[in-house]
This record gives sequence, C-alpha cells and structure tokens, in this order.
Amino acid sequence: MSIKKVVSFSGGRTSAYLCKLMKDLYGNNVDFIYMDTGMEHPKTYEFIKRVNKEFSLNLTCLKTKFNQTLGQANTYEVIDIESLCHDGNQFRQMMKKYGTPYNPGGAFCTDRLKLIPYSKYCNEKYGKKSYITYLGIRTDEPKRLKPKPYYEFMATISDFDKQDVLDWWLEQSFDLELSGEHLGNCVFCIKKGNNKIALAARDEPELAKQFLDLLNEDSVRTVKKRKSPPLEMYRGRLSFDGVMKSFSEHSDNEIRNTIRSMKRNDTNSCSESCEVFGEQMDLFND
Repeated sequence: MSIKKVVSFSGGRTSAYLCKLMKDLYGNNVDFIYMDTGMEHPKTYEFIKRVNKEFSLNLTCLKTKFNQTLGQANTYEVIDIESLCHDGNQFRQMMKKYGTPYNPGGAFCTDRLKLIPYSKYCNEKYGKKSYITYLGIRTDEPKRLKPKPYYEFMATISDFDKQDVLDWWLEQSFDLELSGEHLGNCVFCIKKGNNKIALAARDEPELAKQFLDLLNEDSVRTVKKRKSPPLEMYRGRLSFDGVMKSFSEHSDNEIRNTIRSMKRNDTNSCSESCEVFGEQMDLFND
C-alpha cells in the first residue's frame, strides 16, 4: 500500500520553504493543504496565494463546516484559494457553538479550525494511516521535534535553522511582508504573549476593532460551566481589551523591547506557529 506525502502549510516562512523543498523532491507526488481560520493577517493571505502560484503547489484550502447543534460533529469544506481573507467568519462560527477560547486550558481553536478539517479530509481522501504529514519544524526547535508515526518534520530532510530560512527568503523574488512576528498566524492568537497582542493591536487598530466587535457579538455562546468570564481569554485572565489597557502607558518601543528581551522578536519569524500538531498530535490517525 502506497503512503501519500502531505504537507500541512501553515502560511509562515518555514512552512513555505518546506513546500518548495518537497515540491522539488517529489514533484506531483506530494499534496499541500492549508486550513483557514479567517483570522490571519491580510499580508499572510497574500503570501499564501503567492507561494501557491510561484511554487505550483495546487494548494488545497479547507475550512471547518460547523454543525451548530451541540454534540453533533463538524466536518470540512474545500474552498477556493482566492476566497481567503481576514473576515473572522470561521472564528465567529466557532464561538457561536463553543464560546470563546482561552489560555491556559482552553485553546480549542486549533482543534476546531485546523485539526478537524485536516484529519477528516485526509482520512476520506487517502484513508486512515495511508498518508504521512510533513510539518515545517526545524532543527533548532528540539522541543517540537517529537517523533510519532505518520509524521515527518522538515528537520528530517533539511538542516536549515531559522536564520537559514530567513536568508533563503532574502534571495527570493517575494517574501512574507509582515512588520514583525507578533503579527504572524492568527493576529490576536491567545497563545501569544500579552505584549505581542498589545503591539499587534497598536500596529493594526482596524483589525483590533474588528476583533473586539467580533468577541462582543450576541451570537457568542456563554458556557455556563466555564469558571472564568467568557472574555477573559489571555494570560493573566485578561480580556482582549484588558490586554490593551495593561500596556496603555507603554510606548510602542517599550513593548517591542519587552519582546526582544524575552528573545521572541526575531524579525518576521513565525515562532507562534499554530500547526496541526504540537501538543495535539495525538488527535490524528487514531
């Protein structure tokens, strides 16, 4: 039985480099899949579309198709790559069913928005345990390199570290045009540090307003058994608005310095990568 090679493309630089590497190595014998959350930065969506075109990926784009009845399984929908945009609709549908995600302990958005559509699509198309998923995890990310059947990492086929990836992109005709890694992946991801959230809100005030409005829509489910208030989503049990207020007396440069001091601001990298793996790998190929 042949095993299909599938690259899970996150939309970041390392993941895009892996796509190019796999395309060069295996040609049309590898598939590429992206799971949309509707919450990426507009520049990330531009990058995804350019990567698909320049590297001839024939990228399959998926989104979760929510069944709003509690207890009923969600499924997936294949969407046109040109429809990708920062519209918040997927996040809206998720919160309508499950309420707001929260950190720590309630970052279920990766599962609902990425794991479910990916696993269901692949299991239906290739068959369970009939595909290997490749992830853009580098040699300099040892904590993320956790061996598991049916998974491979970029580190197994390339010795590139973060700087190598950045240098490689400098030689290309296009790049991910974000002003910093605090804008990578879902712009206001609850897994990011509060300083990154505050800086992202400063840099993208329109996106911040849209997100705040989204969180306060009447359609957001209130989960009664949840111990904390629904809008307390971020570290320190802060709301999105609370995070912004907690940094209100700090200048942009002061916030950037707190990020640099924590060694979390390597220019335009994607260390907040929300892959379909990490701590949630056990949810696949059961």
